[in-house]
Amino acid sequence: MTFAVISLILIAIAVWRLPSAIRSGRAQRSLCLTIGLLGLALLLGEQLVGGRLHEVVPNSPVLLKHMFGVAAAAALIDYLCAVHGRRVRRHLLLLGAAEASLAGLFFLVLPRRAGGDFDDVVALHLGDARLDAYLAVFYGFLGYSMIAGASIFWTNRRSVPRGLARTGTTGLAIGCTFGTAYTAWRIGVLGVAHIANPSLAFTDAVSDLLMAAAILLIIIGLVLAPLRSLARYVRHQRAIWHMYPLWSDVVTEFPHLSLGDRRRSRVRELLTVGGRDIDAAHIAFGVRDAMHVLLRWGSAPGARATVSSDPVSEAQWLRAALLRKASGEDESAVDESTAIERQLRGPSAEIRWAAEVARHYNTEVRA
Repeated sequence: MTFAVISLILIAIAVWRLPSAIRSGRAQRSLCLTIGLLGLALLLGEQLVGGRLHEVVPNSPVLLKHMFGVAAAAALIDYLCAVHGRRVRRHLLLLGAAEASLAGLFFLVLPRRAGGDFDDVVALHLGDARLDAYLAVFYGFLGYSMIAGASIFWTNRRSVPRGLARTGTTGLAIGCTFGTAYTAWRIGVLGVAHIANPSLAFTDAVSDLLMAAAILLIIIGLVLAPLRSLARYVRHQRAIWHMYPLWSDVVTEFPHLSLGDRRRSRVRELLTVGGRDIDAAHIAFGVRDAMHVLLRWGSAPGARATVSSDPVSEAQWLRAALLRKASGEDESAVDESTAIERQLRGPSAEIRWAAEVARHYNTEVRA
């Protein structure tokens, strides 16, 4: 059940990331593919899904789980190579050969039977040369991918900036190391079963522990970057939600200014997927540009036309200036030397400031 929940979370993350991954470079596409394929492989290991497929094609969940697992390992290596600018032609050729070998051995050689659990084919035929050939292909490619991943991650870990990125890389490095140990242990068990003890149990506490540790650490390493993007997405969506009423008011009062186009409602803005950092910055700077024009209605004739650095006072000033403009009050001359005295901010700081002002502005409007 735990892996079922994890698999659904991984698939959901992959689906959410898919539109932006398609528009992005090879690294993001490979990362999204790795997450999705790993989620599918874990899901096929659950009785609820694997059992139904087993009823249609006996033992097919075993093949699909292994094929998705191999593809996920290949996508992970492709992600690594994309980040570090390396070619992956050899790895893709090995992937194609492994997938074709697994499918051919499964349908043409491997002994299969209907009924029972879908993974009985492994437990019942341990020590059989036909099963050994099938599992040798799977664990051979998996081991190769884990060794390559561990080597690259450990080698490049210190070159990754500190923070979530390095934490994720470290998790992937340790996870691939556990994955290497897991495949080595599995291959050892197969060797003992084939040579000395055919009745040896295929699953044991050591292999289960190594597999669980490898999967969880790789998942943690993979999802840290998407989770950071998700947190940024939520932060920008929240800022847009707060800024929208103020931005809508200034766009209405100054249609001749290039402050943006209200093609979507506030709710539709909230439901927009993809990166919102550019949209949030556009709205924030649009509000800031409108404030320079509102100086003509923001003070009494002859008074100093400045805006407070306090967000509450600035929201009150904006509300009063927009009301004067909407009522048709004549604009007053503004001394450029007394224009808005605010320090220049970068996009992130401007978004935070505009969202804070907009929250107080919305309170003023409701009051």
